[in-house]
Amino acid sequence: MTEHHTLTVNGVRLAYQVAGPAGGDPLLLLPALGGTADDWALVREALARDRRVYALDLRGHGRSERTGAYSLELMRDDVLGFLDAVGLDRVDLVGHSMGGVVAQLVAQHSPWRVVRLVLEDAPAPLPREPVAPVRPEGEPDFDWAMVRAVRRQLDRPDPSWLEGLSLITAPTLVVAGGPDSHIPQEAVTELARRLPDARLTTIPVGHLVHAGAPEEFTGAVTAFLAEVPDGEIARRWLAEDGITQTGHDAWYDAEPPAEDLTTEDLCNGLGSMAFTDEALDLAGRLRVALGLMDVLGGHSLVTGQVHSAHVGPEGPLPADLLWGGYRRRLEAVREYPAITGSLRLEWFIAQTAEEAFAEVLGNDRHRLLPGAPEPLLRRARRVLESSGPVSWKAKAATYEAAARVPELHPAVFRALLKSYHVVYGQLEPEPALALLDRLELPAGTEHLAPLRRVLAGGHRHHRHSPEAWRAEG
Repeated sequence: MTEHHTLTVNGVRLAYQVAGPAGGDPLLLLPALGGTADDWALVREALARDRRVYALDLRGHGRSERTGAYSLELMRDDVLGFLDAVGLDRVDLVGHSMGGVVAQLVAQHSPWRVVRLVLEDAPAPLPREPVAPVRPEGEPDFDWAMVRAVRRQLDRPDPSWLEGLSLITAPTLVVAGGPDSHIPQEAVTELARRLPDARLTTIPVGHLVHAGAPEEFTGAVTAFLAEVPDGEIARRWLAEDGITQTGHDAWYDAEPPAEDLTTEDLCNGLGSMAFTDEALDLAGRLRVALGLMDVLGGHSLVTGQVHSAHVGPEGPLPADLLWGGYRRRLEAVREYPAITGSLRLEWFIAQTAEEAFAEVLGNDRHRLLPGAPEPLLRRARRVLESSGPVSWKAKAATYEAAARVPELHPAVFRALLKSYHVVYGQLEPEPALALLDRLELPAGTEHLAPLRRVLAGGHRHHRHSPEAWRAEG
């Protein structure tokens, strides 16, 4: 049964529909330009089997108020106000076309409020050639003034919207409509490419994917939403203690005495507690700990607990979860500074250095060939540039393999440079020099000439003979 409601948000009356069990995970649907909550009727029942599904008429649409003031930013603020009004802290968010652009703006403005994101045949916010909209005959179910205002923004989007895609932390499913869609599919592909954690699937039925192929659409969406990210597991773990995120560096602890916290406060207070939770098995503790790294960043109490647990009495940790989690994050478009930081500061300077280096890259060195897939190259770059402290014996063959790939030459150079300079750096001068001489690097590459000269002089590390680098610098 679908319920119909209205409420007032930001001074605007908004209409919405609700379906599904009251205790189900919340899912919010945003329709396309000119669309309404009714447009989701073909997929609502399937999506609402075990979820609480909300479908919203955006301002100027359907049963919602015609305000005379329209912009995509106002619609974004209406969505955030709607979440507050119905008491939804975090949601899965689905947006179709223009609704997908609004969803992008919500997810970059308040990334902590979006668990997972589905963008149906929505383009990247790039300028496009304006085409005058054609007003339909009769009385449309939307305000024509809204169409004109929104189309101007879609044709000439704010440049900050494109830059803001990098702020989106929610795993994202981009659903393309294929060649029959009026949305240029290269713009949809570009959206998926620019999002930090996105996958692209094409259902070639045109722009109205959820209407043209409802079963295929709901199958793809429900399978995607069934995957719970580690970051969400960590947030639920924190919520059990009454802790929720309220801003970019703002948290609220509802447990007495209730107080506001910064991310630093939270790291210092609970950052190292995942592996003390006896209600979780070892795999569950690891997923919480990895999720805390995703959510809270590279604080030593957050990252160090994973390494400590691995070498501690309950270790080693489950290899597939541990190293698979590291490799997946190292391959992502999104940067995970906590992951690379933990490699440099914990895994690569302890007795785990050889194991960790092999697991995150060394075991895949045979795949480092010209034409290797970009995710593998991203992983290689990040690991190489963190690998200075790893013993030369453990990393030399991988450095050699990386040197076969021209795109990795700058990363190999930086790896050699850091092997010479970082506190625990390790290299062998003669083979390191031979490797350096095979790299094709831009003329005038900073530090190239002095590094070549100190290696030719047989120097292993800056700390052993600091005068050598100063003399050559």
